[in-house]
Amino acid sequence: MKITGSRVSAFLNNPPGDLIGVLFFGPDRGLVKERAEGLIKKFSDNPDDAFSSTILTADDLSGDPARLADEMSALSMFGDQRLVRLRLDHERNGAAISKIIKELDVNPDKAAAKLVIEAGDMTPRSTVRKAFEAAGRFAAVGCYADSAADLANMIRRTLTESAIDIERDALDMWVPLLMGDRIMARGEIEKMILYKGFGEVAGAKVTISDIKELAAGAQAASIDDIIMSAMSGQTAKADDAFKRAIAGKVNIAVILLSLQRHISRLLEASAHMQSGERAEGAMKSLRPPVFFSQQQHFKNHLRIWPGRALNNALSETLKAEQQLKSAGAPGEAIVGRILLTLAGFAEKRR
Repeated sequence: MKITGSRVSAFLNNPPGDLIGVLFFGPDRGLVKERAEGLIKKFSDNPDDAFSSTILTADDLSGDPARLADEMSALSMFGDQRLVRLRLDHERNGAAISKIIKELDVNPDKAAAKLVIEAGDMTPRSTVRKAFEAAGRFAAVGCYADSAADLANMIRRTLTESAIDIERDALDMWVPLLMGDRIMARGEIEKMILYKGFGEVAGAKVTISDIKELAAGAQAASIDDIIMSAMSGQTAKADDAFKRAIAGKVNIAVILLSLQRHISRLLEASAHMQSGERAEGAMKSLRPPVFFSQQQHFKNHLRIWPGRALNNALSETLKAEQQLKSAGAPGEAIVGRILLTLAGFAEKRR
């Protein structure tokens, strides 16, 4: 099935009972992730349970493409709904994956689990995308960046839910800063809600001064310092930037999500380079494009980090994200450990 436009929200809010799996793809990795997590909650009451949920990357299937079929047919130890999540950052096993999808669509009794695939942008010629769109029990959902109007509506709606208003001029200033990644945008809005005291003060309103003080400018700079330094192998600089961010009350989860986003973009650019593009062309193909101030860092990261290492790094951040969701989890220690591990690896390869 191909789910587009106004049908997407209704489909995700009430997925068909015979649905086996969904492919989320598109240039907005934040929206891919947000929609995938929303559907996962529909599929499973306990998606973070290691016994009922399996997380795979594209490289996990490189030596054994049949592993996906094995995971999809494996029964739950406790009789609950099993879930298989696949991060598809390349399609070197696209033919094998599409064959599995076609077989499960024809023989749904063989599927003991639900499948959610998160991928980057895919052309209509993609074998995986075509398999999902042609199937009856699988669906493909494209995820593209919000328009300015969509983003403005989301900002107003989210702030209103916390009894916070926003000045028109402040909204006009804020929207361009948040465009391009749904997860980043939501993180920034949540920080603003926290900054405004969750609307507990009557008449709370976001102003231009608030945008200048807190929005993408103030905290993004410190988060970029952390990520660019860690991925460049500058361990001491990354650690110092991380400590300053913690002292400044930067949200740990936002740091981790920003790291995931950067690694995902590196993987996407790396895939373009494997198809013959130079680093400069690969960076220009990303949406949104790499900021000028980050281009040299990004190019260095493409040189330092091979695809397999990037996939391993992304897998570790996904595990850390699950750990952060546990009550009482030491978020600072979890994220700090990952940053130091990545910085250590990069330092050896500089």
